[in-house]
Amino acid sequence: MIELYQVPPSAFVRERNALAARLRKAGRTAEAADVARLRRPTPILWAINRVAHDQPGEVKQLIEATDALKLVQLGRRKDVDAVGTRQRNALQNLVTRAAAALQSVGLGVSPAMLRRASATLLGAAADSRARALLQQGRLSEELSAPGFEVFGGMTPRTRPVAPATRPRPATRSKQAVPTESSTEKRAAEREARLARQRLQTLEREARRRRRRAERTGTAAAALRRRLHEIDERLAEERRQADEAERDAAKAREQLTRGR
Repeated sequence: MIELYQVPPSAFVRERNALAARLRKAGRTAEAADVARLRRPTPILWAINRVAHDQPGEVKQLIEATDALKLVQLGRRKDVDAVGTRQRNALQNLVTRAAAALQSVGLGVSPAMLRRASATLLGAAADSRARALLQQGRLSEELSAPGFEVFGGMTPRTRPVAPATRPRPATRSKQAVPTESSTEKRAAEREARLARQRLQTLEREARRRRRRAERTGTAAAALRRRLHEIDERLAEERRQADEAERDAAKAREQLTRGR
């Protein structure tokens, strides 16, 4: 079944139906039904699966760089520039290869398609389940680039705040001077406030991206269902045409014998 994901989009339905027919003929009806339900991948998904199949090492580099970037963002690594460069280079290499794959079968490439390919690669690399499908070269849906949820449940480190010591009572003759502990406390509170603000900004951005992805996903799902229905109808028409042709051939044969 994995070989189907390497078939160009223009030939996918034909190859899928042929494989389903072979499985039915072999008595493997459950597998045949699973194959018949497979939807034709978008050109972008086909190109990504093709590249993942041909260049597993480059896919591994993207996944490793994405994991390293998570640790940087969580404060567990300090080489932010080097890690960011590694991820960008790995991503660019895969997107470039995907564009070349599309062009090799006569499909056009637009900036919007490259952005969708980039988002899908990043989304798959950041998700533990999707990355397995990416490594096998059998992604079945386009993904959105990860936002704040890329941390996958991990909690960013926060700087521990030293316990404040009780200040000495000030004498009436001297004005109270801020102690070192009170200064640290104010700095920690300010840092916590800024961290909360950054978190709220990231959460708003994540919600906005999810809403946009849901709207896009709903329309795309409806279109895919419609295409699937059309494919199934065409397959049924072909089967009926084949049966009609066989019946006509039998009738001609019987007529010939009757003469």
